Amino acid sequence: MSERAFRDLFEDAYRSSKAEKVTRSMQAMRESAAIAKTLGHPEFEFLQIGQTAEGKALVFFLDIRGFTKLCFVYSNDDLVRILQALAGASVSSIAQFGGHVIEFTGDGVMAVFGDSRSSAEDACLAGLHCAAFLMKGVREVVNPRLKAAGTDPIRIAVGMEFGDVLWSRIGVLTTSQVKPISEVTFLAGKLSTARYTDAWEAKVGENLAIWIPDDFKEKAKRYEFVLEERTYSHDLFIFNWKQFGEEYQQNTEQLRKRLFARKLGTTVLAAGRTTQPDTSVRSSARPLKDQPFF
Repeated sequence: MSERAFRDLFEDAYRSSKAEKVTRSMQAMRESAAIAKTLGHPEFEFLQIGQTAEGKALVFFLDIRGFTKLCFVYSNDDLVRILQALAGASVSSIAQFGGHVIEFTGDGVMAVFGDSRSSAEDACLAGLHCAAFLMKGVREVVNPRLKAAGTDPIRIAVGMEFGDVLWSRIGVLTTSQVKPISEVTFLAGKLSTARYTDAWEAKVGENLAIWIPDDFKEKAKRYEFVLEERTYSHDLFIFNWKQFGEEYQQNTEQLRKRLFARKLGTTVLAAGRTTQPDTSVRSSARPLKDQPFF
């Protein structure tokens, strides 16, 4: 299936976002519950509370910034249409590249790329392409519309990492959600925030960076912290999404080969860490993970 342009996805979402006001009813609540169940990864929905399943995934967080100002400019009806159009276009973009939306995170979206039908390189390529696609789309489609309406543009940032995750259903009884639990998820979420990543930047962790050719990334300040006198760290990189997106459009297959060749040139441990960590940092020592919490 051919790739649909972000402009088309956004326009479709905007046209369909004019909400009809309804009173709360049992039918509306049933429909709302049915919609909520569409979030998550379809291959792990079978999990019950207390069950887990191992997997690998590219975890993707999109953070939307500057939306608060719009709340003081637009009516609630207009805000709903803008937010729904942006969310709808994001969900459609993620879906068309094979990703799965896990949840809406306030002013953003969490998704994963990777399932039983895709290889690791396919998942990484899809996630990187989706990041470039969304960043370009918001900048060139959404913001010109906001500017034409006389309001400030919104800004976005992306955080991503690839690696082992443990899928688990978290919650109680019927109030639960299937989530990918791991340092990969935690780090990707952190990287999407303003504390770690500037607007219009996409920052990735070291596991995903292995796949990215050098001309599409640059080293960033390392993420690290100290716990019980041990230092934990993770190398970080700025992903050049604009250049990557242009290259993808010009020669997708060649870019795929470059990513795959890059990965083959690096040995990776089972935990997803490179075999040449900084010797001054305990990046591969994780004693807390080898002992029970209780």
